[in-house]
Amino acid sequence: MQRLGWTVEQGREHLMKYYGVRSRSLLTQEELDNFLLYLQLTDSPTPQ
Repeated sequence: MQRLGWTVEQGREHLMKYYGVRSRSLLTQEELDNFLLYLQLTDSPTPQ
């Protein structure tokens, strides 16, 4: 999440929106694998 420039709150918002939890520790193994793949495939923000 740091690579994407996300704040802690942005990470929590994403987890709530797509998984219904506020913490990665509450994800199932399958959900965690899916979330990590999403992070890997998401482009880094463009430096300004």
